[in-house]
Amino acid sequence: MKKILFFFIAVMLLLTACSAGSEPKENAIEDVPELLEVSIITPEKIEMNIEIIIKAEVIQGKEKVTNADEVKFEIWKSGQDDHEMLPAHNENNGTYSIKKSFSEGGNYFIVAHTTANRMHSMPKKEVIVEGGESGHSHTADEVNDKEDQQSDHEHSDHHNSEVSFDFHAPSTIKSNRQVELSVKVAQGDQSISAANVRFEIWHEDDTKHEFIEGKETSPGTYSADYTFPANGHFIVKIHVEKGNIHDHTEKSIEVVLE
Repeated sequence: MKKILFFFIAVMLLLTACSAGSEPKENAIEDVPELLEVSIITPEKIEMNIEIIIKAEVIQGKEKVTNADEVKFEIWKSGQDDHEMLPAHNENNGTYSIKKSFSEGGNYFIVAHTTANRMHSMPKKEVIVEGGESGHSHTADEVNDKEDQQSDHEHSDHHNSEVSFDFHAPSTIKSNRQVELSVKVAQGDQSISAANVRFEIWHEDDTKHEFIEGKETSPGTYSADYTFPANGHFIVKIHVEKGNIHDHTEKSIEVVLE
């Protein structure tokens, strides 16, 4: 009788140990945070020597992030090596802002370095600062000539800041599992259809870049299937080309272990 009782107790202890051992794995899956979605918001028109407000709207899942660990704006002029890093002010409503004025006209890049809830995102946006001539009035002919030159420049420039990208990916992406990446591209209110869209993908610690062709699934929306080969932080750079349009944007993706 004692042997039977001892055997019963041993079996119960073994079952309890197995049950306790499985809990950390379940908790580990539940603890995987959702990706950060960071949108850089700037005025549509930026003039030289006029102070503006630049904002980053931070969302994780469906919730606004009001307690990000760090949000900094990196700003530099195209073709220059001098980068400015400005810490953002937390407005306590999911947005983080800085005040900034530009002393020179031209194309500028803005990156919002954002860290929150163990996740990191660094979206990039290109803006055009208008100006470069001041101190005297212009005749109507001079204004028209300047507008024509600016229009020619915008059409021939490598990037077109009027293009918008609406990128979508699963909230949780696991390594070695195929997922669908999609983006809707538009210029103003018009979808950009029949364009050449490619997804350039690489791990942040790797120099190898993969290019995946996007297939148009609906007007202006392009999709591609991709399997991330490892876990970690990946960059997805989306290229769109059509006629005079040649633009791109970068998105950050965190991949977890299968």
